[in-house]
Amino acid sequence: MRKQNWISAAVIIGLIIVVSAAFLWENGDSNNKINNLTPLNTIGQMGASLGTGKTSGGTVNIQSIQKVPSPATPNKVYYRNKVIVLMYHEVTPDQIDAGTVLVSKFKRQIEQMKANGFKWITMKQYHDFILKGTPVPDNAVLMTFDDGYESFYQYAYPILKENKVPATMFIILNTVDNPKHPGIPKLTWKQINTMQQNGIEFYNHTYDSHIQAPTDASHQATRAVLAGPMYLEKLNRKETNAEFKSRVKTDLSKAQAMLKEKLGNNMDVLAFPYGAYTKSTLEVCRELGIKITFTVKPGINAKGQLNGYRLNAGGIKNNPDELINLMKNGAEHKAKKLSSPFDLMDQGPLRTLEQVVPKPIGYRKSVVLESTKSKAPAVKVAGSEEARDGYVNL
Repeated sequence: MRKQNWISAAVIIGLIIVVSAAFLWENGDSNNKINNLTPLNTIGQMGASLGTGKTSGGTVNIQSIQKVPSPATPNKVYYRNKVIVLMYHEVTPDQIDAGTVLVSKFKRQIEQMKANGFKWITMKQYHDFILKGTPVPDNAVLMTFDDGYESFYQYAYPILKENKVPATMFIILNTVDNPKHPGIPKLTWKQINTMQQNGIEFYNHTYDSHIQAPTDASHQATRAVLAGPMYLEKLNRKETNAEFKSRVKTDLSKAQAMLKEKLGNNMDVLAFPYGAYTKSTLEVCRELGIKITFTVKPGINAKGQLNGYRLNAGGIKNNPDELINLMKNGAEHKAKKLSSPFDLMDQGPLRTLEQVVPKPIGYRKSVVLESTKSKAPAVKVAGSEEARDGYVNL
């Protein structure tokens, strides 16, 4: 009898734990969920038989269930004298990889920004605001896209044009109109000129330094080539800091010259590939007259923020309604405080283990974020899936 009571108690406790974990997971911080999947939409991805359920009204797709968005507040001021810069890579009809955002989600973002009183500004407005304090509208937003993918012309540009949304594209100059360059297909100068006439601006994402390279002879470690000296195979040594600065200066100045020649670009603005840079990189930028630079670190920008923050609005994990709510809070993500051991369940199994299991001696968190799909090869090709921006600022 006692044994049966013990088993019954164990079953009840087990059910309570499962229900509690499911609740915490479902209501937790989406940035900390494995693959951004909650129990419900995980089931939705397991197949048609599990992904749908019958109700009196017909079939419901569990995968499509989302949290109810907050009501639109078109006349509310969320922030003043500041600018949120949104960062995108590819906008595509289908989920090509983790770095792309669906056309349907992108349209929803635009609709929500418009409905909630966000005001889009140009890079010129942003430039003058940061350097001179020239006023910008309340709830100001700057739209930026990286790498210059051909898909931008096909899918994102028509939506931006239709809604009269100004935007900036940071292009890798040596990939433009260069079908021989490896990686995802990029824009042509004809496409760029057409878009420039319709509200799209183009700025520096390096001439051809959107790559990672070895830092020593073993090739075990790689990093972005704007983030420090690289290993020189022919000389069997690492670059000196002077050689590193010279290389970076040559690349960035070549990109600047091409932007001026091809597009009449009279402002020097740079987005660091992977958001990676060093103090020496910034020194080179200032020497070249590049006063405005961008990272991939989230935040909101005030006057004088020369190295700007950008909020990632693209990728497979994006939820348009959650993005709008985050923007309403001034791009400030408020993490939940852990009030009990059970709160760790809210962060998913892997994140929980990261906090509970001690790190081994010599552990060093990788600077490559989880958007990187595989271990870096000796040199990553600009524009490949693995080379999308995803570096922590150095």
